[in-house]
Amino acid sequence: MYRRPWRRPAGAIPSGPATIVATRRTQGGAAVTRDARSGELTAERAAARRRAALLAVGVAVPALLVVLGATAAWPLFAVPLALALPLGGPQGLAAAGTVAALAVTLASGRSGADGVEMGIGIGAFVLAGLAVGAGHAVQARDARRVADLSFTDRLTGLHNYAHFADALPRECRRAARYGHPLSLVLLDLDAFKAFNDRHGHEAGNRLLAATGQAIRACVRSSDVVARFGGEEFAVVVPGPAEEAMEAAERIRAAVADVRVVVSGGERAGTTISAGVAEYAASGDDGARMLDQADRALYAAKAAGRDRVTLFAPEHRWAAAS
Repeated sequence: MYRRPWRRPAGAIPSGPATIVATRRTQGGAAVTRDARSGELTAERAAARRRAALLAVGVAVPALLVVLGATAAWPLFAVPLALALPLGGPQGLAAAGTVAALAVTLASGRSGADGVEMGIGIGAFVLAGLAVGAGHAVQARDARRVADLSFTDRLTGLHNYAHFADALPRECRRAARYGHPLSLVLLDLDAFKAFNDRHGHEAGNRLLAATGQAIRACVRSSDVVARFGGEEFAVVVPGPAEEAMEAAERIRAAVADVRVVVSGGERAGTTISAGVAEYAASGDDGARMLDQADRALYAAKAAGRDRVTLFAPEHRWAAAS
């Protein structure tokens, strides 16, 4: 059996229901490790509940003080109203403003309370909340853009390996929870080193970028497509192996037609091989399916390249590239 030096043997990738920890070598030779986060949606919901509770307390304290007679405490509404949009969104701001307005209305007729002043103040606080919320929205949008860039491969425009390492165990958990089929396609450009040696690395980069565009055009919006590393790509397909095989065949045919400009103004390209595996073991975080797709890919290489192969237990590692 032959394996490339960086290729992990079967079973070497730690597995578990919550995390997949996979180490790959980049083109520069550095090892990159990514711990996939689990329970992201649950954490987001919990954070939203905490923000809502904080806003509710912030509005309730001055409201109770004002309603119970301490009308001089109405300026305390400034803090929750200013932070209402970041904490609770438009609904949170509307609810906080309504509570503040009701409290001021109830207290405005009392001795020593200036209803007009209180009303103008509440209005000013709401406007301040809108201004703070607008600034927060810009910051949040910029943060999302930076986060998206950190999970995007600049050359191909596809997701990078870090995103894939997060997505694979997440999709496996979803498949196990709902009993839905899930498949994985691994793809590798054929004879890419020879292409680089003949035409240069700049042409090789153009071929990788064009390949990424071709793959993106062949997948569905529900599929997760990423540059797996070097000249390898991965597609997580929410569906049975048959659908993944069809997607892989579309990609194979599309990449076969890709041509990029090389030295001398000529146009050149190469083919791509693919291995497909289907999720079958509940509790597997994707490591087993990844290993099986890898074996199927190298079976496709050994069989002559430019083909799609579905994993079979008899598949072994091949030396072909």
